[in-house]
Amino acid sequence: MLSSVTLATLKDLLDILLVATLIYQGYTLLAGTRAVNLIRGVFFFGGLWLLARILGLTSLNYLLGNAATVGIFALIVVFQPEVRQVLEQIGRPRLREVRSSGATIQELSRALERMAEKHVGALIALEGRTPLGEHAATGVRLDALVSAPFIEALFARNAPLHDGGVIIQNDRVVAAGCLFPLQQEHDGIYRRYGTRHRAALGLSEISDATVLVVSEERGGIRVAQGGKLSPDLSGAELRERLRELLFENKPLPPEISAPESSLEDVFEPPSTGREGREA
Repeated sequence: MLSSVTLATLKDLLDILLVATLIYQGYTLLAGTRAVNLIRGVFFFGGLWLLARILGLTSLNYLLGNAATVGIFALIVVFQPEVRQVLEQIGRPRLREVRSSGATIQELSRALERMAEKHVGALIALEGRTPLGEHAATGVRLDALVSAPFIEALFARNAPLHDGGVIIQNDRVVAAGCLFPLQQEHDGIYRRYGTRHRAALGLSEISDATVLVVSEERGGIRVAQGGKLSPDLSGAELRERLRELLFENKPLPPEISAPESSLEDVFEPPSTGREGREA
C-alpha cells in the first residue's frame, strides 16, 4: 500500500504534468495569432505590477490593480474572435469521421479546372470535424452527389445560387448559396483580396474546413485552410494538395500564407448577385 508521502508526490507530479500540458496546448493554439502579442503585454504589466508590490509603490500598485480588473473584461470583448476560435478548437470532436473519397477529389478538380479556364468564380468548403450547419443554414439545402457538371451548374453565371458558397459533407453537396464569414479587417491582409478569398480565409480560420476558391478575375485556383491561402494551383497540383490535406492531414506550409500580390491580381469585379457574396 502506498504511503501518504508517495501519494503526495504522485499528486504533485500529476499537478505539474497537467499544468505543463495546459500551457503547451495553450501555446500551440495561440501560436501565430495576434493573441501572442497580447500575452506578451499581459506578462509585461503583470511583472510591472509585481515589482510595484515588492517595492511598495502604492500609487502604481493601485493603478495597475484597478486597470487589471477592467482590462480582463475589455480583452474578452476585443479578442472575442480569438477566444471563440480557441474554445472551438478545444471542443472540436477528435473522433468524428470525415470522409472524402478519391472520386470526389477528381470531380472537384475537374470542375475547378474548367471554371478557372472560363474565369467563373467559385467558393467550395469541404467540411472537416467542425460542423458547418450554421453556415449551411444561410443557403439552400441540397442533397446531391458531387459531380463536375453539377458543381459547374451551381456556379454558372446568372445561376440562382452562384453568388454564395457550396458546402460538401462526406461526398455530398449539402448546401449552396451560403454566406461564409469574412476575414476580419484587423488582420491586415484583407486589402489584398477580394470578397471571395476573404470568405475562404474567414471560414478556414474558425473551422478546420478545407476551402477551395476560384478567382473570377484571374482564373486562379487556391486552397485555404487554417487561415492560410495557397498560391495559384494547376489541376494536378490541386489534386495532390487535396490528397495531402484530406488523407494525410498535412497542413498548408506557413511560407505560402498571405502571399504578396498586385492589386490587379487580388481584387475581383463584383457580380450582380446579393450584397457581400460577389467575389
